[in-house]
Amino acid sequence: MSFSFKFDIPDAEDVDFNQGEPVDSKCKDLAKPVAPYEEVVPRQELENLHESLEKNVLDLTSIKVTFLVGGQMESLLRGDVLEAAEGNLDIVPNVYEGGMKVWECSIDLAEYIENHLSIDDESKVLELGCGAGLPGLVACLKGAFVDFQDYNKQVLELITIPNAFSNIGARVKKRCHFFAGDWSALAENITASQYDFILMSETIYNTASYPSLIAVLKKAIKRTGIVLVAAKTCYFGVGGGTRLFEDALARDGFFASRVVFVTDSGVQREILELRVVPPP
Repeated sequence: MSFSFKFDIPDAEDVDFNQGEPVDSKCKDLAKPVAPYEEVVPRQELENLHESLEKNVLDLTSIKVTFLVGGQMESLLRGDVLEAAEGNLDIVPNVYEGGMKVWECSIDLAEYIENHLSIDDESKVLELGCGAGLPGLVACLKGAFVDFQDYNKQVLELITIPNAFSNIGARVKKRCHFFAGDWSALAENITASQYDFILMSETIYNTASYPSLIAVLKKAIKRTGIVLVAAKTCYFGVGGGTRLFEDALARDGFFASRVVFVTDSGVQREILELRVVPPP
């Protein structure tokens, strides 16, 4: 696998994730209401929004994904998301949830999907907290119908949708949907039991979000479906991580979980596989 950025930041595989500021030093706490649910239509002008920019490349074994990230279009940001970008903030609760960056766990999950997930042209996939959408894009390139969700509409319009157009062209309008807003609002609006696979990367850093996240998963997944959660074992300074999320799942009782991938490169990262517990 190779991973190349076409602008001046370190290669993801060369970053020492043990160094630098803890996660909470790049978070800002604002008391704002959560974002409402909204479907974002992939308008034609979004296909050509960044055609002059050179794309970054995630080159997997048999799939190549081209993509843009937030650092390439900061001039187009506005409002609270612009404030977060200018302040070098990774997270602003109820305002911005990190969707302008490519996080290392999304690369782990994209590679895992290519090599281990049996997806075909009838599979229906949901990526929660998608940001650049790399895992969902790999699923698209394997033939699936994919719905992408991110907290911020701007992230979908400036990054996710252009990335989808870049990889599958006009098929975006037939094979993809895009949803903005908080998970609690999403749970109220999506159709129950429709997804074969739900994908998440770097979404479980905040334990306060676990109830609404688990509620979405329970409503959206088919009884025979699979949820994949790529995350750090522990998010230092924030409090979340894979063990705490597994504890929350065990208390709820709807899903059984197991670890299907572990890497000790930098901060330890894992992928959890969740399946619905069969009725007694």
